[in-house]
Amino acid sequence: YLFDSDSDRVSLLQLFHQIYKALTPGGVLIFDIVEPGQIPPGTITKGFTEGDDWVVLVEKEEDREGKVLTRRIITFRKIGDYYRRDEELHRQRLYKAKDIAMELRQIGFRVQVMRRYGEYNLPKARAAFIARKLK
Repeated sequence: YLFDSDSDRVSLLQLFHQIYKALTPGGVLIFDIVEPGQIPPGTITKGFTEGDDWVVLVEKEEDREGKVLTRRIITFRKIGDYYRRDEELHRQRLYKAKDIAMELRQIGFRVQVMRRYGEYNLPKARAAFIARKLK
């Protein structure tokens, strides 16, 4: 996420190096990323999810050139007779799975890229990684 102004590719690689050094042989790093291609170019998508006493509205926009996904999330929760409204703005850096896998391998990890966690298929343009320290 881009709430941290120091969040960039260099700091991500430094983090991967630190994790590699901290792991014992056989240790595993498991994580997932969001890739470009979340939504069609030049569009904004809107959707919602609801329950008995809540609703979440989501608006997504992707800056392909800047490699950033912006999600505007509005939540309504029923509290007594009223609804409470909250709003969040998430900006997330987009990475390509092949690039991240290559960088992890260069550090020394054995890498498996997946499009699912077990039986759970990941949403479109997402990738999961199992990175294992061998030595």
